Amino acid sequence: MLTYSLKLASNYNGMVMATFPDVPEAMALGRDHEEALEQAKHALEAALERYAAEGRDFPVPCAGGSLRVSTEKFELLATA
Repeated sequence: MLTYSLKLASNYNGMVMATFPDVPEAMALGRDHEEALEQAKHALEAALERYAAEGRDFPVPCAGGSLRVSTEKFELLATA
């Protein structure tokens, strides 16, 4: 299972931005933390699907953070 750190930050218009330091392509916005987290999961999966489609190695999860998001969808690809 891949686990990446997630950073949540409120911006000036009240939206919450979710970013993954180890996967810069994965970004999401939500009206609150819960929605941003849900959208972030989709953004992470889409970014990792792109890595897989392009034959690129997945980024090594190494950034620290208070929240972590995991995806089992890529467990087999990561261990192959």
